[in-house]
Amino acid sequence: MLSPVVALLAVGTLLPIAVVTSVSLMRPLGYGGVDWGSFSLDAYLNLIVDRDFDGNLIFQSDHVRIFARSLALAAATTAGCVALGFPTALFIATQPPRRKSALLILVTIPFWTSLVIRSYAWIILIADHGLANRALNGLGMLDGPLGLLYTTPATLVGLLYTFFPFMVLPVYASLDDFDWRIVEAAYDLGATRWRALRQVVIPNCMPGIAAGIGLVFVPALGSYVIPNLLGGSHSMMIGNLIEMKFTQGRNWPLGASLSLALLGLVLAAMLARRLTSAKRGALA
Repeated sequence: MLSPVVALLAVGTLLPIAVVTSVSLMRPLGYGGVDWGSFSLDAYLNLIVDRDFDGNLIFQSDHVRIFARSLALAAATTAGCVALGFPTALFIATQPPRRKSALLILVTIPFWTSLVIRSYAWIILIADHGLANRALNGLGMLDGPLGLLYTTPATLVGLLYTFFPFMVLPVYASLDDFDWRIVEAAYDLGATRWRALRQVVIPNCMPGIAAGIGLVFVPALGSYVIPNLLGGSHSMMIGNLIEMKFTQGRNWPLGASLSLALLGLVLAAMLARRLTSAKRGALA
């Protein structure tokens, strides 16, 4: 019964990884592609170092900087989504059923349009002569262009907007089944609102928060469209670097090795989350 599913997963997951791994272990051709009969580890060496015109090894600071920026943006996006998504999910979960449905529809509305269209909408909004700039200038709060587009903060805003629903929905799912009489009992025992929230509500919805963290951090780390359209060359992330190596650089093995490095980061993040959850469960 499970064998077709296992076969589908193997073909859809393991086969592409095997192809990418094979490409990363070959030598690049001059105009793209690889020499399928070759074997080389240069692509993995070039993740950290490169050779100058004299053949000397030099440190690949750009790669390290882009990886660090990607990790920082993914972490900031995750933290921001937790900070904004938990109160939103808590508010929705405490509303009457009819209002819950309307609010959940509002949260999921961004999924109804393409990510590219939503990113272009942000360009119209935050461009130097966009709607936000005109409004702020009209109110006298700003004198001159906003200067937000094609910056790292613009990329962060786009990531927060895009992945916000991925945090709200799993947290709401955990809160929707929560027995609120436990909170009332905490109040009867003298707990304040903050203490009841911190010691009763949050621990009970930690599975939803943990799921939301995974759903936000992993895709945010490999984002391509948002940093490409909103951040430009100043906010390049790992996904943009991989695309550049395959197209402009025509270095398929290096692009493949960068892809595997990204996969390694994702697997490390998932393993860390699982170990943290297991440790928390053991302490409980």
